[in-house]
Order: sequence, then C-alpha cells, then structure tokens
Amino acid sequence: MSPHTAMAARWSLICLMVVAPLLVPACFGADPGAEVVFHAYANGGKAVRTQVMLTHHLLSLLQEGEKEVLVASKRERVDASRLVLLSATASIMSEHSLQGSPMRSSLLFFSPAFLVDFCARHRVSVARQAMEIISLPQDDFTRHFARSIELLGPLAVKDGSLARTKAEEILLYLHVRYPEVLAALLAASVQDKAALSLRFVVSKHQDAGVSVPELAFLCHMSVSTFKRRFHEVYGTTPGRYLHGRRMERARTMLARQLRPNDIYHELGYASLSAFSTEFKKHFGVAPKCFEVQVGPLA
Repeated sequence: MSPHTAMAARWSLICLMVVAPLLVPACFGADPGAEVVFHAYANGGKAVRTQVMLTHHLLSLLQEGEKEVLVASKRERVDASRLVLLSATASIMSEHSLQGSPMRSSLLFFSPAFLVDFCARHRVSVARQAMEIISLPQDDFTRHFARSIELLGPLAVKDGSLARTKAEEILLYLHVRYPEVLAALLAASVQDKAALSLRFVVSKHQDAGVSVPELAFLCHMSVSTFKRRFHEVYGTTPGRYLHGRRMERARTMLARQLRPNDIYHELGYASLSAFSTEFKKHFGVAPKCFEVQVGPLA
C-alpha cells in the first residue's frame, strides 16, 4: 500500500461519515422559529465529521467523548471537562467516542433574538473583541444543569416557557461567572449595529404596555421609519409582534392559575371584556376556559 493510500485509509477510519452541510437545529426536528431548543444528542459510537450551519447560538455540555469544532477564526477541541459556546455561524464538527462509548452531549440552542433580549435585560454590552467560539471549564453547576434537563425530559422540549426559563438560568450563571463571555458572543452575532439598538429598546419595553409611537420615539425614529426598520429586523409588523407577546404572557399567567380579572390591566387592556375578546380571537377559547383546558404549568 502506498503512503498516500495508507493516509487516505487512516482518514476514512477517523472520519467514518462526511455529510452535506446540516441546518441546525432544524435537522433535529426543531421549529426554526423557536427561541430556545433543548436536544439530548448521542452519535451512536461512530466518529463523525460534519459541516454544520447553525441558525441559533449553541451551548454544548459534553458528557462523554470528545468534540473538535472549527470556525473561520478558531479551532477548539474539548472533552467532558469543558463546555462550548458557539455563535450562529458555519462550522465543521468532528466527534470522537472514547473507549467505545457514544459521544453524548446536552445541547441548548438559543436564537440571536433571545440572546439580544437577554443581554438587554441584564445590561450586557457588546464587547470590543468578538468570539465565535468559547470554551469554558465545566463545574458542578453546569453538570447538574445538564442533569436537570435530562430529568425534565419532554417538558424541556414541549413547554416554551419552561425552556426559556432554563435557558435564562444557565446563561445568567455563565454571565455572572464569566462576565466577558456573553458580551464577546454578542459581538460575534451582531451584523447591524442599528438593528441591535432597536432590539435593545424593544426588548427592554415590549412587556411594559408601551405603544408603537412611543417605541419609535425611544428609538429616535419617525413612526414610519420605525415600522420599516422593525419589519426588517423582526420579519413582522410591530403591532403583530407586540400582540403576540401580550397573548403569550396572558397564556403563561393563566396557566399559572391567575384569574383573567387579575391580569387584564397588567397586560395593558382597558377592560376585562376587551382582553377576553382579543384572547378568544387569538387562541379560539375564552380566557376563563383556557386554564381548564391546558392545565397549570408543571
């Protein structure tokens, strides 16, 4: 066997499978529009090298095996002693099993919009130096967090409110422990500074009953310019976006057994009847019947 053939054979053993670029997390069956997605991943014990196009940022909590990640600016190789934060970008991932055990990891995908909203709420500024990939040591908290996701099982996937709360928990822990990390990840994900500024204002006030003209004023824009820029950034009109946020808050409150009469004013409605009409139009059921149908959140 020639040296060239031998080298090719060794490479084929290391990388048993090379596939076309995967759109992640959609390839796991996730809704591309979801803010937060949890996925328990195992590679079946085979070495895998894959081109991956991430539409969401990724936190990978490795539990067994090794992973090597290549992005345009850097290469990281990690095992179960470390975690990886990766911005929504193109990457090449190589996975290796150890001692015949499958490579396992707990994956948290969070959208660019979710990261911006989180950074706005917790006063995280954009770092001067962007980092597309960040490796950090795992500790007892991150390992117990991964275990808590396993214990939640389908609830971590099916319940959007619970998934967002768990994502907020681990990101806030990482922000407090490593203050510069999310700022660097945010910098890597920002392509449009004006869009970031608009997102910061919207995320800060979207649940405070602020009107569209008031949001435009806070963004130093005319109403028409704000509506145009908003649609470019969010892909919908500000009115539809704020209405959807309001309905989601109402759903969460009712599922936690709060009464319609206790929440309509907080949601910005002038009367219970106005709230009930909008809620029924959105969900197809009156708010007083909603909690009975869906049951309280676990």
